[in-house]
Amino acid sequence: MGIETSAFDYEEERKKFRWDVPQDYNFVDTIGKWAKDRTKLMAITEHPDGLVEKAAYWEVWDNAMRLGNILRDSGIRKGDRVLVILPRGIDIYTASIGIWAVGGVVIPGTIMLRRGDIEYRSTDAGVKALITGDSTIADEVDAIKDRTSISSLFFFGERDGWRNLHREINSASRKLELEKIKQSDPLVLTYTSGTTGAPKGVVHTHSLMYCFYRLNRYYWWNTQPDELCWATTEPGWAKWYWAPFGAILNGGAANFHYMGRFNPEKWFELLDKWKINRACMTATELRAMATLDDAGKRYNLEELKVMLTAGEPCTPGIIRFFNEKFGISVREGYGQTETCVVACNLPGMEIKPGSMGKFTPGVEGAIVKPETGEQVKAGEKGVIAVVRNHPMLFKGYYNKPEKTAECFVGNWYLTGDIAMMDEAGYIWFDSRADDICKSSGYRIGPFEVESAVNSHPAVLECAMVPSPDILRGEIVKVFVVLKEKYKPSEELVMDIQQHVKKITAPYKYPRAVEFVRELPKTISGKIKRRELRMMEFEKKKDVIEKLKEKGLWER
Repeated sequence: MGIETSAFDYEEERKKFRWDVPQDYNFVDTIGKWAKDRTKLMAITEHPDGLVEKAAYWEVWDNAMRLGNILRDSGIRKGDRVLVILPRGIDIYTASIGIWAVGGVVIPGTIMLRRGDIEYRSTDAGVKALITGDSTIADEVDAIKDRTSISSLFFFGERDGWRNLHREINSASRKLELEKIKQSDPLVLTYTSGTTGAPKGVVHTHSLMYCFYRLNRYYWWNTQPDELCWATTEPGWAKWYWAPFGAILNGGAANFHYMGRFNPEKWFELLDKWKINRACMTATELRAMATLDDAGKRYNLEELKVMLTAGEPCTPGIIRFFNEKFGISVREGYGQTETCVVACNLPGMEIKPGSMGKFTPGVEGAIVKPETGEQVKAGEKGVIAVVRNHPMLFKGYYNKPEKTAECFVGNWYLTGDIAMMDEAGYIWFDSRADDICKSSGYRIGPFEVESAVNSHPAVLECAMVPSPDILRGEIVKVFVVLKEKYKPSEELVMDIQQHVKKITAPYKYPRAVEFVRELPKTISGKIKRRELRMMEFEKKKDVIEKLKEKGLWER
């Protein structure tokens, strides 16, 4: 059975922890250190057709330096923003490291983005260059590039009007003078959803990767240099920086990626085939895998030391399954795009099913009253908070100081997530203070969904709420008020869904649509989403009861 080889004394780790971020720290130097070992594997990528690609640290480093020369020759300078829209695989490492080597700032984007998403990010951040290898993304970019600040377009392959990175990298010099970078220089600008307004660009500096090394790699993941790790996240999400970069490359380990769609049988097959040592998956993936009662007899996971999860609350049923079938611990971690790992279950710590663990050593956190910042007593509910100016905290929302200020009360940064801490220091998630829907690991804000739905010619107005779902935990649901000349129908539901898929990332489309005469509103005209959410939960109480019976409902 897979077991972890080391454990931490939680109280001792908290007592001895000291922050000391070197002023000259930068993540490029960390990668360069591992690249000196020409035997060290960085990534393995398997495709659905069976094709397998492998790359060593030194190979990726070599190509990244070549790419850095290409970017610098095209006018990219320290602080310039480059939008990178690439899938899992080796190219994303080459692109990111090459950008950082010349002092550029990566703006990650999922390949599910569409022209509206791309135009907004490009305009909001003043993007100077864009890198992709996806033809659909390139089509979307070509349709809006004249309305953006983008001056250079790079494509991994042949594409009319785009520079071919495969060809240019092959002919570029591998000798690159690295930009002088400090821990306070910007590293990444990740866009995140919110309940009101457009997506916000979360600014992090190179110091974030130092924090990932101290907290994610060392405590939560506990990654070792000789291990093969699998995080099922994809570029475009903050978890990509938490895991493939922050925990795995920081520790000199290797990443595994699979390019196909999720299937619980396939996930077990890959864990067994590649002898994965550490894995991190969403609770939705683990929930589906936990339905395969005979998995313990059919798959050998002796090399898997731990299963990690984050992004949505893990439930007792999942923890029991992996422990009983494989003897594997499922350790949860908690954090946000704006933070590093705020809380987690460390190796050796007693796992209390349903709890996210304790505040990570090095994190000064508390459960507070959102109005005053006053800490609540054990057993009382409040908002999870981190002390202001903590090294791991984001440096603000790009060009949105008023939105940044809204996150702070007194000496605390407020996560917006409501929880309770017990007498032993374990934190128990209760609910979200806003209306974010976390579906299959995606964090989806109502503004983006509602904007897309409202642009349909039949829609007068709408409101999004999370709706309980057996498989995904929650799905996106919209309540829609139609314009006078339109009538509800199944055909109209499908048309609205297809409309949303065309203009924004498909994961945001409403899986459920309910037509109503009017939406509940406050006297000032604001939609009362909480009322809709409670009404939806009441209608889905049978689903909630089934989830509770399986230990899969923790709201």
